[in-house]
Amino acid sequence: MARVDALSRATGQSQDEAAAVVVAELEQAAGALTTRTAPLVPGCGVLVAISGLAAKAETPNPVADLFVSFAVFFAIAGLAFLARALFLYAGRRTVGLAPTVDDIAFARDRLVRKHASSTRGGWLAGIGLTCLIVGILAGVHISIS
Repeated sequence: MARVDALSRATGQSQDEAAAVVVAELEQAAGALTTRTAPLVPGCGVLVAISGLAAKAETPNPVADLFVSFAVFFAIAGLAFLARALFLYAGRRTVGLAPTVDDIAFARDRLVRKHASSTRGGWLAGIGLTCLIVGILAGVHISIS
């Protein structure tokens, strides 16, 4: 609201006209976040598939099985949060109408949710990848004779 008040005083516009500028900036930030997050979703899907295949393979080492099972769990959780962040709408409440001052709080709240979901999903996918790598390395037996 402070940004709207300052912008309306500086330009001489009404608060609703100034709100249009602020909502446009929030929508642009949401678009940038979607652009950065979008490539992680198929990558996380591949991680889920590889982790699932590794979980189906039986290894004699229970530690490797444990890490691969954790990899599946974290990869699915990461995929869920990344997909939620990708499809969460962060813009004005009613598309097609001029934005109002009330749309700022809505757009900001949705942008914060979108950012939090993408951050959680990225971290969970990273933990899943780490668990998968540890599980694969723990299950591989190298004998040097």
